[in-house]
Amino acid sequence: MAKFKNFIFVALLILLFVEVLIVFPSRLEHEDDAEVRARIEAQNERLRRGEKPEEPKSLAEQKMQGVHLVESQQGSRDWELFSVSAEGSQAAGTWKLKQVKVYFYNKEKVEFTVTGDSGTIDSKSKDLSVIGNVMTRSENGYVFQTPSIYYSSKTRLIESPEEVLMKGPRDNSGEGLLLKGRRMKVLVDQSKMLIQEKITAEKPEKAGKKFEIVADGAEFSGKSREARFLGSVRMSYDNMKLEGPEASFLYNTGADILSSIAIKGGVKVSDADKFATSDSVSLDLLANKYIFKGRPKVIQNNDELTGEEIIFLDGGKKVKVERVRAKVENKDQ
Repeated sequence: MAKFKNFIFVALLILLFVEVLIVFPSRLEHEDDAEVRARIEAQNERLRRGEKPEEPKSLAEQKMQGVHLVESQQGSRDWELFSVSAEGSQAAGTWKLKQVKVYFYNKEKVEFTVTGDSGTIDSKSKDLSVIGNVMTRSENGYVFQTPSIYYSSKTRLIESPEEVLMKGPRDNSGEGLLLKGRRMKVLVDQSKMLIQEKITAEKPEKAGKKFEIVADGAEFSGKSREARFLGSVRMSYDNMKLEGPEASFLYNTGADILSSIAIKGGVKVSDADKFATSDSVSLDLLANKYIFKGRPKVIQNNDELTGEEIIFLDGGKKVKVERVRAKVENKDQ
């Protein structure tokens, strides 16, 4: 009985061996051949109908999670990118990104950080785009909000042709500068930010005062707090109106407080009872005085004052004329 059971076991083992090594591969081979023939026939049918052949599976789109990429130029980091996911193919050369954060470097230090809902990257040029709720932050505290940005690896330039909302860093004199404009450019190598069209801005100060500015363009530094407004600058401050081609907001070295405003290139200033012109005007905010230089002329209460330098003291309540060129003239006499 034991021998008969052994015989049955050996016979079953031989049958299993034949099935696995001979019959099953043969079936697979026929099934694979049938699948290949079906694909070939499908491709031929597409060609007969004038359609584009189906893309091979090796070129199909790929998906990746938790993406981290670093791009370098001449041995130094250009940018470092993080994304929740990426989808694309090597053949297309473009990858779609979700939840993007990009660090832009200058001399191995992070200069700007850009975040957004989605983006793309060109695997050949290494150019980037970020789209949706885009925030561009400088390391010294400026924040620019735009619908999208585009970055060129060749020029190291971040651009947005759309509306820009900017908030400057807070300082000891009050809230940061608030600005609206169009056409942002960020020069990464120079750590410089430009807004090139339709500038309106305000800078709150202590004691309820504030600057209100309209200009053609504005320029900001990623290294310092200095800000420049360019082209048909019109500014109001504490019941005083100023006009000129260029205005700079200046901070004391090592101090986190707005110390002065410099306007140059031919300036006009007016308030309730005065009108003045000069080549340049400096508003010393800490000393509460305004200095007119370069052919200054002040007309107040029908009197005309001229000299090499005219200074308004105590916020304009007193006037001091240095090196008088002409005596005070009362036009009513």
